[in-house]
Amino acid sequence: MPLKNQRDMILMALSVPLRNPGRSALTAIGLAIGVGAFIAMVSFGRGARSSVVSQFEALGSNLLRIKPMFSVNTTPRPLDDDVLRALEREATSLGLVVPLYQRDFEVEYKGRSHRTVIRGQPPEFTKIREEPIDQGTQFDQVDVEKNAKVCVLGTAVTNDLFGSESPLDKVVTIGGRMPCRIIGVFKARGSNLNGSDLDEGGVIPHTTYLAQFGAPNGYSYIEVQPKNPALLAAARAEVTEIVRNAHGITGEDPSDFQILSPDEVTRVAEQIGGILTALLAAIAGVSLLVGGIGIMNIQLMSVAERTHEIGIRSAIGASPAQIMRQFLAEAIVLASIGSAFGVAIGVTAALIVARKMGWPQATSADVVIGSSLFGVGVGTLFGYIPAKRAADMDPIEALRRE
Repeated sequence: MPLKNQRDMILMALSVPLRNPGRSALTAIGLAIGVGAFIAMVSFGRGARSSVVSQFEALGSNLLRIKPMFSVNTTPRPLDDDVLRALEREATSLGLVVPLYQRDFEVEYKGRSHRTVIRGQPPEFTKIREEPIDQGTQFDQVDVEKNAKVCVLGTAVTNDLFGSESPLDKVVTIGGRMPCRIIGVFKARGSNLNGSDLDEGGVIPHTTYLAQFGAPNGYSYIEVQPKNPALLAAARAEVTEIVRNAHGITGEDPSDFQILSPDEVTRVAEQIGGILTALLAAIAGVSLLVGGIGIMNIQLMSVAERTHEIGIRSAIGASPAQIMRQFLAEAIVLASIGSAFGVAIGVTAALIVARKMGWPQATSADVVIGSSLFGVGVGTLFGYIPAKRAADMDPIEALRRE
């Protein structure tokens, strides 16, 4: 096709929205809703998945948590120093073994009181748990050896007890008897999936906890970290065998402990999030198809209204291929306009919802470009039927119709 004819075809296609602004706007809106819904839904799914996964990752990565399993029929042996030493001595796949005590205590300061969970742990817990410190510092091995009365508290605790006042170096009372100097404050993290406040709680050296409050039931948990993530399954099997032997459990007798892994929960959350994102994308894809059908209907109406014009163009030498290209070009213009508006709608909706829900912004270039190209492709595909009908018209019959 000569260059001038191509230019005329493009200019004619671009003039269609101006000739029928109302009809063109409705057509573009139908496809815009489809493209916008696709971008927004995929962004919602990715943002929600990222939020869920990050909350599970906050529990720790690449770790196993050994927990005593209590029941009314059995009295399990506690997780004590014998179990701890056996793990440290016999395990070949573990890089870290970190014990943990935990109970609810009242934390008091100048007549104010806040009930929260206080954990007793060695300093190594920071290598397993993702709990960054916002103010101050963490206790160290010297504090552990001296049974130092120092603590790191969550922001929910410090905000309640101190308000806008700096909590660092202030002395609170834990459990009604132990004075404790605040040396650090954890970074605020918000709430988890079940609404529990991640900014609650506090940590003191495990030796201090044991000396002040005792632990008749042993450790609340023992957290272990494999030397690398690939050893997680092997570490689970090895830990199970070591703890069973330490508890004198043989044969088919059931274990009196559980081994939990946040990593496994994280992987399941990622898989579920991926499935939900795909379902949301499929639902939004239906909207794209509906928008394409709208373009087809408008184009069919346009062909019916311009039958006489088609007859004249055929009579003066326009080939069926040229007529088809003309109507396809008009469909592409309408689809492009609708896709452009859809991108604006989808990105805006994704940003607003992510900000309101506290999700990470998950709108990516591949989704935006892919959905807009898909929208144009759908519009072109559904525009082919009207274009083919126009191209197949008999010129004489077309000229007879007004």
